[in-house]
Amino acid sequence: MNVLCISGSPRDGSNTDVLLSRIAAGTGGELIKLTDYDVRPCTSCWACIKNDTCCIDDDMSRVIVPRLRSADAMVLGTPVYFNNVSAQLKTFIDRTWPLRGDLRDKIGGCVVVGRRYGAEGAVAAINAFFLKHEMIVADRGVAGIAYRRNEVSSDVEALEAADRLAERILELGHALHVGGA
Repeated sequence: MNVLCISGSPRDGSNTDVLLSRIAAGTGGELIKLTDYDVRPCTSCWACIKNDTCCIDDDMSRVIVPRLRSADAMVLGTPVYFNNVSAQLKTFIDRTWPLRGDLRDKIGGCVVVGRRYGAEGAVAAINAFFLKHEMIVADRGVAGIAYRRNEVSSDVEALEAADRLAERILELGHALHVGGA
């Protein structure tokens, strides 16, 4: 099964990445860090409406979109910023408009990490992305509590939820007969 874990965290070795790496390990998936790529924001030019492709020539169009199309499942992860997703993840979300229809029936999972508030807004934004693309939402999402580097490693509940999400993605893949399951 081809599982992409996509990190919207701008920090190297972030708490978000800790949980996504755990899910990637549990599914045999791969972690993609958006800050490692040139992903420019949508310019609302509407070229994708006419051409079914984005006219921005960057890593999103050249590298990430082909990987999204070939993925069976994706887990989007973000730190919680102002009760929502990071700017990096929001840019990614906005740039998927040309993919409408291409992500249908893929499996989606959600990871957010914040302090003690705001997680529900970030989870809602990610799950709304999945639903907009008619994806299959694996579960309600993983919400870790952390602020300092590697602090999420002490959040036993979040670690267990990440493991359950990995298991659920594999279960859904098997039920849907994707990726040789």
